[in-house]
Amino acid sequence: MADDGRAEQAGSGGGTLRERHRARTRHEIETAALELMEIHGYQATTVEEIARRAGVSSATFFRYFPSKEDVLFASEHDSAERMTAFVADRADRSQTLAALSAPVAAFADEILSADGPQAHRLTRLVMTTPELAARSMRMRLRWETGIARQLAREADAQAPTFEQVLLANLAVSCLAAALWQWQRGESLTSIASDTRRAFAAAVGSSAP
Repeated sequence: MADDGRAEQAGSGGGTLRERHRARTRHEIETAALELMEIHGYQATTVEEIARRAGVSSATFFRYFPSKEDVLFASEHDSAERMTAFVADRADRSQTLAALSAPVAAFADEILSADGPQAHRLTRLVMTTPELAARSMRMRLRWETGIARQLAREADAQAPTFEQVLLANLAVSCLAAALWQWQRGESLTSIASDTRRAFAAAVGSSAP
């Protein structure tokens, strides 16, 4: 009989059996929540209904997510770290809005393009549901804080300056505008292209 470690490693490269099961269950809960909220609305959808549609118990739901709101923002923490990493790795090291266009566009492409239509539907739900506005702002603040702190590190500063905070705010505002435009479309356009377009418009409008 194979030992537990070897049994869990079945299917090299895809994680352990337990990890794959957890990932599959998480995905099924996320999909069920999105489908129900699209039909009934965020407010009217209950945790019990989401769990039932996903084929799990309510107790299992709460082992994965603290609330139904958290299902929609499952990648909030990781996305802030990824945003900072893209800014840190940018080719243009200047601290200008134009220099942030490429890393922010690449970040948007990474977090949204992989899931394709489901990411498009999720973005639309979040951006058109008033009850989620506060959580959306919190996620934006995480992105802004990450960018501002990264710019401060590059300048060997203890804390971001006013200019760095403003730059981070403008960069995230460009991304927010791109997300708004992207989720409005019926066809799946490039979020990276929409993001670069938003930056170009902002840079152009700020030119003397």
